[in-house]
Amino acid sequence: MKTLFKSLIIILIVNICLFAQTVKIAEYYQLSNGNSWNYVAPPTWKGDYISVMESGNNVSFEGKNFTSVLHFDATKAAKILAFVKGNGIVYFGEDFADKTIVRFDKPQVWFPEKVKIGTETNIETSFTRTLIDGKTSRGTYKLKQKYVLFEDVKVTAGEFKRCLRIESESFWELGDGRQARTISIYHYAKNVGVVKASARFIILQNDKEIINRLIETELKSAKVGGKMY
Repeated sequence: MKTLFKSLIIILIVNICLFAQTVKIAEYYQLSNGNSWNYVAPPTWKGDYISVMESGNNVSFEGKNFTSVLHFDATKAAKILAFVKGNGIVYFGEDFADKTIVRFDKPQVWFPEKVKIGTETNIETSFTRTLIDGKTSRGTYKLKQKYVLFEDVKVTAGEFKRCLRIESESFWELGDGRQARTISIYHYAKNVGVVKASARFIILQNDKEIINRLIETELKSAKVGGKMY
């Protein structure tokens, strides 16, 4: 009887630990119009770097319509996103500053609604790229990301406990002889968002590297859901 009781206690403890290692992504990546983050910009940039979210157009996922959110970030582009209950944060494509438009053939679940530490997700889709003059080309997009661990992070905005560390690699085949890769490490604080980021952007043209740029930023302040950090 004592052995059985001890076994049940061990199982309970293991389940509690596993539960503690599962996070709801909406608590770390809050997708809402009006959210904004002020980051320390890399030395070569002029002034701070501001990331914002704005309401977008209606999008469709699995036969249902949603209002998208445009997340403007350091890539001079706005990711077109929507939170779909039961799935997570769905990624539809991007609008670039030069008026280039990228739309995925099939929207991808960028972040599952719940993720476990130590797990990895992979997505892949083809897309249509439309230039400002109306010309189009076809390409492919791949993303691999791992939800590595929790880390305490100290940045300009302060110290944030148990930040979710996500490591990722993305690959764009642009269909015009160019390829783009991003290798990144992001730290997400609960109810805040990204507090620290390191990303290397690599552009290849006909297999020749033409850009290799490292960008590192950290949070100065954020306004998420009306609260200032």
